[in-house]
Amino acid sequence: MKIIIVGGGFAGLNLSKKLANHKDMNVTLVDKNNYHFFPPLLYQVSTSFIEASNISYPFRRMFQDKPNLRFYLGELVKINPEANTVEFDTGTLEYDYLVLAMGTETNYFGMENVKKNALPMKSIDDA
Repeated sequence: MKIIIVGGGFAGLNLSKKLANHKDMNVTLVDKNNYHFFPPLLYQVSTSFIEASNISYPFRRMFQDKPNLRFYLGELVKINPEANTVEFDTGTLEYDYLVLAMGTETNYFGMENVKKNALPMKSIDDA
């Protein structure tokens, strides 16, 4: 059974690890970054209290002892439910089950001034 999980945040990462314990499942975690990071500490990275490497960890290193769990680097472009395929900017994958766990986006509630002047903290690059 092929399972694709799009999004390597807390939900996607935890689900992929749990499903990988079932040997009949081939799990692929897809994320736009090749690392998982701990967002609650982004403010400490932005204030130079800690290094970004202290809150980020490569997916492939986390998965190296799980033969039926792999990581695929890519950003979601299109889902084709009729063909059970997902297109990413780096290629196309087939699935039996698809999980979307891509997290959130900053909502500025239509306030352009806030969007222009606010500093979101959603990624290591933001910090």
